[in-house]
Amino acid sequence: MDFDFLPNGRKVIWVRNEDLELAVAEGGGHIAAVRLRGFQEDANPFWQPSWPSHEPDEVTEELVEAEYGGRPEGRLLASILGHSLALDLYGPPSAEETAAGGVTHGKAGVVRWKWETVGPATVLGACKDDFAQLRFSRRLQVKGNSVIIEEKTKNLCNWDRPIGWQQHVSFGAPFCEEGFWAASNCDVGSTHPQTFGPGAALIPNTRTAWPLAPQRNGVRRDYGKPIEGDATANDFTGYRVRKKDALGYFVAGNSNFGFAVAYLWPRQFFPWMGVWDERHARTLKPWSGRASVRAFEFGVSPFPETRREMLRRTPLFDLPTYLMLPAAGIHWVRYVLGVFPAAREAGTLKVSEETASLVEAGREMGRIAVPGSCASSKRVEMQTS
Repeated sequence: MDFDFLPNGRKVIWVRNEDLELAVAEGGGHIAAVRLRGFQEDANPFWQPSWPSHEPDEVTEELVEAEYGGRPEGRLLASILGHSLALDLYGPPSAEETAAGGVTHGKAGVVRWKWETVGPATVLGACKDDFAQLRFSRRLQVKGNSVIIEEKTKNLCNWDRPIGWQQHVSFGAPFCEEGFWAASNCDVGSTHPQTFGPGAALIPNTRTAWPLAPQRNGVRRDYGKPIEGDATANDFTGYRVRKKDALGYFVAGNSNFGFAVAYLWPRQFFPWMGVWDERHARTLKPWSGRASVRAFEFGVSPFPETRREMLRRTPLFDLPTYLMLPAAGIHWVRYVLGVFPAAREAGTLKVSEETASLVEAGREMGRIAVPGSCASSKRVEMQTS
């Protein structure tokens, strides 16, 4: 398999066809870049942190302590890119888990994956998380202007386990700033139960509705638009995917870039989507007040939090807030990443059985195929939700 390197030095594998190419990181499995043929190579919407990014094998405890804020988050920050995976944990480990070697969002994102080509424009990556006793794989197939992504998690333990499983899709500057827009089929939601710390603008633990979130200054944040001016942000809001819909989705674009990125997934497996903003608020290393990120994080939980908090929270808005992984069992999910190459205006998705169309004022701006691509194993706790 041929490897390439991003401008920040990270080793990646390109998966491509005549329309679209996608870069996945060898270490951590992050979806690091997406490019349309004919667009500039630097027109990558996914977040590339401003600090040095390291291959997971290169990260030492000394480096984490000196440059990345220490445990448990620093281990992740040293290697995070673009669309990352939170597995087993969605949020920080407890103090006891941290002392035992736990990492924020779990260890799948900080270990080396094994990659192989398994078909035309198709790769398979896999890793084993010895700490959480999980085996994980992700298959990516580029097809037209879409990427079909199938993930499997196997429980290597002989007992049922409550876990988090979240897709952490992070867009960076300049894509998430001037000209940015977003839409989703979420409805009711809540701001994070706790404040995220310095620079936080939202009122914590407050019910709301997509795309709005209440701020301390009395003005509601609109997640369909960028943060404007010199405002800082260090916030999170979780939303429920509309219960009547078979698929959850979000679409995010930038009129200055001229394209939009969409994700679609089975609601019965991933019923939640959260939105995280970090804008020049975190001043300690490695953030140093320079980061500008907006992330759309869809999965089995409404908020990033410790496992203990996750278990105390269920249910919320009549939905479970974690996934039960059966003893020695496997869960799988298949979802779609699509790119609309001519989206110069804000739009919404119109989803049918076979396609997803980007529409503005009744005019179709683009279409991607979703030919039965979104599916999953059955979740017992979601059968009545």
